[in-house]
Amino acid sequence: MKAFSFNVTIAATALDTEVIEDTIRQALADGLPADTLALCKSDGVKEYSEQGWKVARNRKFGIGVKEAGDAHKATSAKVEAEVATA
Repeated sequence: MKAFSFNVTIAATALDTEVIEDTIRQALADGLPADTLALCKSDGVKEYSEQGWKVARNRKFGIGVKEAGDAHKATSAKVEAEVATA
């Protein structure tokens, strides 16, 4: 017997994890052979800060700040130091 693991990440503002678990469980029950065992459970919810979400969105979903339209629009400024003479 072999065990195969899959990781599913869903990003949403709000989501009922029990409904998602039931949906995945039902899809597995309908699509797998009769002698196959399947376990579906939620690992919890992770809250991101704004910056943390931008990093996770890029790493997990491949959506960068340019694609999302929220890139930082800073402009560079040249600063010159003045030295006082005595």
